[in-house]
Amino acid sequence: MMMDWRGYWVATPTPFTLEGAIDSRGMESLLDLYISQGVHGIVVNGSTGEWCSQDNNERKIVAALAVKHISARIPCVVGISSYTPKEVIDLAQHAKSIGACGVMITPPPYYNLTEDEIFNFYSIINNDLAIPIMIYNWPRGVGVDMSENLLIKLTNLSEVVAIKESSGNDVKTIMVLKRLIEERKRIRFFARFIHPEGSQHLQEIGGDGNIDGGGLGAPFAVRFFNSWWKRDSESMKINSVAYANLSSDLINTDYSGKYGSPIAQLKACMRILNQPGGFVRPPLMDIHNTKVLSQLNSVLARNLSSSNI
Repeated sequence: MMMDWRGYWVATPTPFTLEGAIDSRGMESLLDLYISQGVHGIVVNGSTGEWCSQDNNERKIVAALAVKHISARIPCVVGISSYTPKEVIDLAQHAKSIGACGVMITPPPYYNLTEDEIFNFYSIINNDLAIPIMIYNWPRGVGVDMSENLLIKLTNLSEVVAIKESSGNDVKTIMVLKRLIEERKRIRFFARFIHPEGSQHLQEIGGDGNIDGGGLGAPFAVRFFNSWWKRDSESMKINSVAYANLSSDLINTDYSGKYGSPIAQLKACMRILNQPGGFVRPPLMDIHNTKVLSQLNSVLARNLSSSNI
């Protein structure tokens, strides 16, 4: 719990040009936007960062750019998920060499590993590293939902300092949180807290933060956590409702997008808002349908009007 990892973090997209190149200036502008909004931490090269559309050299370029530009103003964690322990360790060693605060790792995609295999995967990595690790449970992306018992077991590994629980199963999420507290685990816990029930859990049970892909709801989410730390429950309620309304207008409960694939939808929204999110890379496709773009524009106008933010 010595880690200063808490509050509203953004898993940043990686801005690409129309031709598919990494837009370095766009990335710097995007990081500046998040910092100006008061977000409490950044994750690069996560799911929203389209890590699997980049080669490892590009991932290192993006990570180094982000860590250097943020310059320790807020925590910056690097997503290093990959298919083998060897690849993950290589990316982790690079993250440490550039001064990243830590790394975030999912189980490998595609394989549908058993829980014993998942634990072994993380153990191999843990034993070869000396950098804080955030365990990322992301069944939509990797095809495996880590159980409550496995998540708790993984916290026994020496470098594990945090969990990002994104199963969408709120009952399991709360059970994991309760066990972490009951067993006095010194682990930061990020989950889906920014909604009325989630704010109640924070106040009654505990928890540390929320990591959000793209940060469209940052105006509400930053105020939500700032209000929590001030014990201002009324402000928490107002901002959790506003955030939840925006999220539910764009994202289904299984984390799929309502108007397209989530990252393409996010970047379309960011272009509407004149935010430097850039474009997607194949196999994703940018949204150009005028009807869909009009619908997204209406969602943003309804939820992000000056009276709301």
